[in-house]
Amino acid sequence: MNRRLRLLAAALDELPVNVSVLDSDGVICQTNQSWQAFGEHNDIQEPADTLGVDYLDVCERAGTVSALAVKRGLSEVLAGRREYFEYRYPCHSPIEQRWYLLQAVPLVDDTERFVVVGHINITSQVLTERRLRAKRDSLAALADLNSAIREITHTAIGESTRPEIEQAVCAELLETGHYSSVQIGELSGHAELFSPRASAGVDRRPIAESAESTCGPLFGETAIRQAVWTRQLQTTQMMAPNTAFGWRADDDSAVSEQALAAVPISHASRLYGICVVATDRSDAFDADEREILSQLGEVVGHAIAASNRREALMSKTVIEVELRLPEYIPQPTPPPADWTVEISHTVDSESGYSMFGTVDAVDLAAVETVFEPLDGFVVAVLGQQADRYRIELHTDRPCVIPLLASQGWSTESARLENGECYLTVRMPAGDSVRALMETVAELAPAVELLRRRQRHVDQPVDHTHNSPIDELTDRQRTVLQTAYAAGYFEWPRDSSGEELAETLGISPPTFHQHLRIGQQKLMNALFETAPLAA
Repeated sequence: MNRRLRLLAAALDELPVNVSVLDSDGVICQTNQSWQAFGEHNDIQEPADTLGVDYLDVCERAGTVSALAVKRGLSEVLAGRREYFEYRYPCHSPIEQRWYLLQAVPLVDDTERFVVVGHINITSQVLTERRLRAKRDSLAALADLNSAIREITHTAIGESTRPEIEQAVCAELLETGHYSSVQIGELSGHAELFSPRASAGVDRRPIAESAESTCGPLFGETAIRQAVWTRQLQTTQMMAPNTAFGWRADDDSAVSEQALAAVPISHASRLYGICVVATDRSDAFDADEREILSQLGEVVGHAIAASNRREALMSKTVIEVELRLPEYIPQPTPPPADWTVEISHTVDSESGYSMFGTVDAVDLAAVETVFEPLDGFVVAVLGQQADRYRIELHTDRPCVIPLLASQGWSTESARLENGECYLTVRMPAGDSVRALMETVAELAPAVELLRRRQRHVDQPVDHTHNSPIDELTDRQRTVLQTAYAAGYFEWPRDSSGEELAETLGISPPTFHQHLRIGQQKLMNALFETAPLAA
């Protein structure tokens, strides 16, 4: 070999690229050291230099999509039908995944045509591209998820029923293209399997009986249960062997991945169901996506609660239940004389919760004896009318009446009697009394159901439309309601503005400002469009 050929051979050996030269028949006639080292490290059946091996025949016998594409490309270069061929392909070993870029160019020596074939390891480039693509996909998923939430919110604002809201959520999330299935349902039955009420992308069988997948029939069950128990979003991921994967084949994924998120749908303290979203995205459910899905659960929960309240207001049939809450107010030892407080109004404020009511004059001393020693309670006498006193019971403890209101259930009457609480509650005919009992039991585990009956409401009124109260802000409504309940509008007044401001945890000027603006809004709503003479 003359000096020029030796120099060319040495140059090829120094290249960090696997290089071979094929003759006009596609037989390997020369390889460099990188090619030979690759053969030694990968235990190929031929000699490491592979000299004399028919490269085109090896591709034919491999039979994979990549191998056959390479055979066609190299054949065309050898035949002179193309001057350059390039092909990107996976080339995995039993212990690692690798990707290569094949580049082939013709080499003509006298009248014989050769092909120089180089295989460049591009694994790091492929992995970087995948990371960037995953990041772009993640950002796109967040943008699409935000758009879906806007559509869901728009749907919920309308006169939608609960089934319509839940089905719209499933459809909108599936429409983003980032989830393979979406289901909304609850745990039911003796085995407490997840049973969907609404779904998109799947059938409606319980999750433990869903169609078989590489992730197993019970995938996601634990996450769903944890979401029910904790009322917080839960995620889980599973990787399973890809049965189609062979390290010598084209498939570049040795495992299949599936991820699932269980999103609680709740409002206040009531759980309305679990939204289960599944995807095969490897980067699914990062911190940003979890936060958006959690917000979605709150939005849908609020929409369902509003829908339930709307149905309750418009329904001509309601369920009325009477409840007894034993030992709701701790009694001192020995207990005082019998006492009763009739609750007429309740107000929720930043400083706590106020119950306004009346008590017989003969019971007032016993009421003060019970409440004054209790931590978290303050009793105040606001005024007297004949033989009854108007009082305020203020507490920073959780109370059952606002808890019921948050579920769309209205408390028609409330009475405290010798430490026990008696409630009459109305709920839509389609609601579950069991759910009501479980809700009350969160604060009063010993709650008893005294009576349950259906009642017919002759003229249901939808108070959600065209009401003067709609013009008020939440703060203005709270101030006006507190003033009314505390006898501020009585004459003589049972409470002063300063006392009510202290109850609400605001300054007297702020109280009077909200009161004045709220009164003006009510007057405008009532009389602004009234005729000149009536």
